[in-house]
Amino acid sequence: MVATAVMNLKGGPGKTMVVNGLAHASAERSEQAAAALARQAADAKTPVGKTEPSLMAAVKQIIGPVDEAVLIGDMDPQGNTTRHMTGYSIKNVPPVGTLADVLDRKSKIELADVVLPARTRDRIFVAPSGFDEMQGVQDSLQGKTGAELCVRKAFREAKTQGRVLFDTRPAVDLITRATMMAADNLVLVTTPELDAIDGMYAVFKALADLKEHADYELPLVGLVINQVDSSRNDHADGVKYLKSYCDNAGIAVLGEPFPQAADISRLTNAGLGMDQHTRPSAKSRFWAQNFATILDAIDKEAAAR
Repeated sequence: MVATAVMNLKGGPGKTMVVNGLAHASAERSEQAAAALARQAADAKTPVGKTEPSLMAAVKQIIGPVDEAVLIGDMDPQGNTTRHMTGYSIKNVPPVGTLADVLDRKSKIELADVVLPARTRDRIFVAPSGFDEMQGVQDSLQGKTGAELCVRKAFREAKTQGRVLFDTRPAVDLITRATMMAADNLVLVTTPELDAIDGMYAVFKALADLKEHADYELPLVGLVINQVDSSRNDHADGVKYLKSYCDNAGIAVLGEPFPQAADISRLTNAGLGMDQHTRPSAKSRFWAQNFATILDAIDKEAAAR
């Protein structure tokens, strides 16, 4: 399966929202595949547990994997994804441990020991942030052999079992570089504002440095434009600039720009997918489909290699 890092090197562009939306889009795809398989089995009068392999293959080809799980690695010490998805926070650290424990060479805790199920949907799991302990673990890894491979090693088995999404820290430090080296591709998130666009440029430099100094080329799937305020002329100009820049640089703009909307913020903060709105609307259905489109682009890039 594919492991995707979601990045911007400035705070505030909505990485957590994009990670949340992609995780739910993946889970929804699996739910649809399972439902389609059940219908096909019922039509064929075949028990679901005894479905013929050819039928299973057909459903996977048309819709997607039936039993695919998605694991979110919350590498950001802010821990927003952990809080939204699991309820744990810096003031209420998971008792089973965190990613700080997994990456700490003095600890015997492994990734499987700390993974938690999301509160809001089956098939989504979270490897929780280490919060303020992440800095101490990073300091302890500085200068150690293989330090920048620590995340790859920790998530090696998980990548064979389902999709992985990394919510990265907005800084080029050791843990961020290690996360980039554990990923198969990258999705960049930005708003149409100058600070976030500077963060986009910083990601491009980080990718170039990774290729030059670590001999690792991390493919860029494309750019997600987020938090667009349609009432602001500067945002309209920013979106126009980003699309022009990406067109000239051969970078895909993924889906349509997401608006700055209270419902998107509320759903994300509750750990819910865009398709889980209590009062579905044309807008919420569009947001859910937009994430499905971005997910397709991630898988298409991975399949092309």
